[in-house]
Amino acid sequence: MIKGVLVRIRNVKAADLDEFYSLSSNYEDPGDFMPLSFVSEVAFKTEFADTGFWKDHCGKLLVEDSSGQIVGEAGFFKAAHYIDGREIYYRIFSGHRGKGYASETLALLARFFFESSSMNRIQAVTVHGNDVSEHMLKKSGFVFEGTMRQARYFKGRLVDLNLFSRVRSERQV
Repeated sequence: MIKGVLVRIRNVKAADLDEFYSLSSNYEDPGDFMPLSFVSEVAFKTEFADTGFWKDHCGKLLVEDSSGQIVGEAGFFKAAHYIDGREIYYRIFSGHRGKGYASETLALLARFFFESSSMNRIQAVTVHGNDVSEHMLKKSGFVFEGTMRQARYFKGRLVDLNLFSRVRSERQV
């Protein structure tokens, strides 16, 4: 478990699966910039049974508030085979946004990444126009690297993605 002031980040437990599936598959309010994809409950629980949502190249974690309520999810994945690092993602569920949970989650995960691995790079992408997430990334020491033009199909159209990264030598303490 990674503890902050506002949040705790931890591995998913079997007892979390029903609530976590319900929260993560709530398509009523995924947020303005969260891509949607349907995952069946069976596939969700099978992936957990097979891997615990954690493998060498990717992982999914729960974000809890200080009372232990699940407020979001976060994780890492390998974006490309030739990159010495991982891409990070974070999502705060509806009803819990705007409380500082995402900022603290991002800072805690970035610190954990550099302390627990020998990899050199952590990166994140945002849908162009996601000013809140881009501000958080910059505040956490991520550097804007550029725009990937028409890189993703999102909400019925092709959108640009902005790429941000931190490398080990820029690590904030």
